[in-house]
Order: sequence, then C-alpha cells, then structure tokens
Amino acid sequence: MGNACRLGLRGLRAGLILGLCGYGGIQGAWAQADQSFPGNPFDGRHLFVDRACYRCHAVWGNGGTLGPDFSAVGAGRSLQQLAGLFWNHTPRMIDAGEEEGFEWPTFTEAELADIISYVYYVKLFDEPGDPDLGERWFADKACAQCHTIGASTRAGTGLLPLDEYARYRSPVMLAQGMWNHGPTMRATQAVRGIALPALAGTETADLLAYIRRHSQMRDRDVVLLEPPDPNEGQRLFRSKGCSRCHGISGRGSSFAPDLHRTIPRLQAAEIAGQLWNHSATMASAMAARGISIPRFGGNEMADVIAYLYYLRFYETGGDVDEGMSVFLRKGCSSCHATAGEPVIGPDLSQSGVTQTLLGLATAMWNHAPGMYALLEPGTMNDWPRFEGDEMANLAAYLRSVAAAAGPPP
Repeated sequence: MGNACRLGLRGLRAGLILGLCGYGGIQGAWAQADQSFPGNPFDGRHLFVDRACYRCHAVWGNGGTLGPDFSAVGAGRSLQQLAGLFWNHTPRMIDAGEEEGFEWPTFTEAELADIISYVYYVKLFDEPGDPDLGERWFADKACAQCHTIGASTRAGTGLLPLDEYARYRSPVMLAQGMWNHGPTMRATQAVRGIALPALAGTETADLLAYIRRHSQMRDRDVVLLEPPDPNEGQRLFRSKGCSRCHGISGRGSSFAPDLHRTIPRLQAAEIAGQLWNHSATMASAMAARGISIPRFGGNEMADVIAYLYYLRFYETGGDVDEGMSVFLRKGCSSCHATAGEPVIGPDLSQSGVTQTLLGLATAMWNHAPGMYALLEPGTMNDWPRFEGDEMANLAAYLRSVAAAAGPPP
C-alpha cells in the first residue's frame, strides 16, 4: 500500500519474508473482527517463514529463485484459483524439494487459507513511484495551475502547496486528500476552465514520489500507515454509503456498476486512481439521491481500497456441470470414485474434504507427493492442471456428489 513497504524490505531477509515491513498492528484486530475474508495474511507471513517457503520463493524480489516471486501472482485471482495455481506447480516443487533435500510442507485448511491470503495481500502494496514521471504528470495534468511543491506561495495567488504529503510513503494518502477536497477542486477547475485530470496505472504513486523529492517541508517525519484491513474496509463501505449504489457486497445496482468486474488485478494506487477518475460522476449521482459525499480520515481510504482489492479473492461460486466435465477431463475419475467403484484413491462421495471452501485443495496439496509418485516416469504431461475457475467448478461438483450420497460413514 505504501512505498515504505518496498523500501523497508531491501536487503532485509526477515523483513522481506514477513513482507509487510514488520507491521503487525492489526494482526489481532484482523483475527477478532467479523471475518468476511478467509485467511489471515499476518499469520500467513509467519507460515511463509516457518514452512521455509522463502527457500524457493521471493516476496518483492527478496528470497529464493527456484519458484516465482509471490508478489507477482496474487492480484486478480480468487482463493480457489490461487489454490489451483499452487497445485499446478507441485510436480516441479516436489522435484526441486527432493533435489535440495527439503521436506514437503503440509498445511491444515486454515493454514492454507492464511498463506494464500498472504500471497494475495502482498500485491496490495505498491512499488515506489518514479519522481521523473511524476514531474511529467504534474505538468501534463495541469496540476501546477492550482498547486505548488517546494516553493513559497504568495498569499492571494490561490495556489495550494502539496508539500505536506511528503510525510507519507503511501500514494493512498494523496488520493484520500484529492477525494476529500474533490468538490472544491472541481468547482475551482470549472471556474478556471481546467479539465479534470484522470489518473491511470502508477501515476498516483509517481506524483507522490515527485512531491517527496521536491518538498521543502520541515520536520518531515515519515508517517507509516497501519496495514490496511479489508474487513474494516467492508464496514466502512457500508457506513460511508458506498453500498447504497454499489450494492451490499459491491455487486452493483441500477445506480452503479459491479465492482467485482472493474477492480480485478488493480493495485492500491490504481484503485485509488479509479476512485478519483469517477469521483465527479459519483458525486453527481449521490447528490441526485440525497446521499452525502463521504470523507475519509486516518487509514479509512486504505481500508476501503483493501476491501475492493479483496472482492475477487473471496468468490466461492462454481458450476456443477462444468465441474463434472473437469473431473472426467482431467483424469480424476481414473483414481477416485464418486459412487463406490473400487479405485486407487478414496471415494470422494464419502469424503469430508469436499465440504468446505479449501478442504479439497488442502487434501490435494498434502497428498501431492503420493499422487505424483503414482505417475509413470516421463508422464509429467498427465499431471492435471487447473485454469480459470476449474478448481472452483470441480469443488462444486464434488460437494454436490457428496450431498447426494449422504453423510459419510
């Protein structure tokens, strides 16, 4: 969420692996809150160390290189999609572990949820912006017509200094300031005939980097935010009135779009930019419905952005018919029964692992070495791989089979 996270990880192996700049301020709050999102990333970061995942995987470029960097794989995938991605790479991981003498790590269902949540969470943090690009955006977007950075501002000019934002490493605080002052900014720009600037990609982070480089603010003690909490963000999403237009779970309504479709794969600065780009439209729509435009303080916008970022993560649906097709197409039926036939693996119609969100994925992970050992040498292409929503569809199908079969003995 802030550049401090990236900068604080450089060269700090332990800090890197914890991946959240050593913050733990909301760990207890996360665990005690009304959890809408499975898994606790703060517990997951400890599992990342305890199960020695760092020997093969890095976070933000720090750690092992045998496997992919976890900061590059999380965003935009649901919990079950990430579980499928983990599964797809198990043969390579098993081979690498045997070559290096690593013991295969196993997880409980809660632990797997924690570590997948951690993988997803770290992508929420932004890499540092580019101050040179920020200078370009500051000019191109006509910011200089209303604002100054690092220069004394004469009274009566109407120019407002932005130096105070140099205290922050997170571009979300700049976005929060823009949002809170949005009505005044839009009115001023309308009078001066200045087009409302749009922000895309990393431009918010770039602008903050430019501010930090040129600010002449004294006593620039860095202000570090608490790690954002999507559970708190969900509460704010409702209390600030966002759900009155976007729906109670962000699924959209006749007044505003489905956020599940517009947010996937965006990082914090990008989500902040999207909020700003649509702020004028949202303000008009809210005014028409008699809804006050919300203001954000402290860590509130960061929490709301974390909630929006996590919308895709907790999508639990699945298509039963598609799942049956996956079960047959991936060769699962050659080892597993769904109606009592004698086969190699357990009868999944009588297994309790299919009853919960990650039960199937946890069982598959823990038994992966045994399943891999059953493959004939040179038949790696026979290893089933799951793309898109195939894991979710498979889980939905197996739940339906188990429900039809009744409680296991």
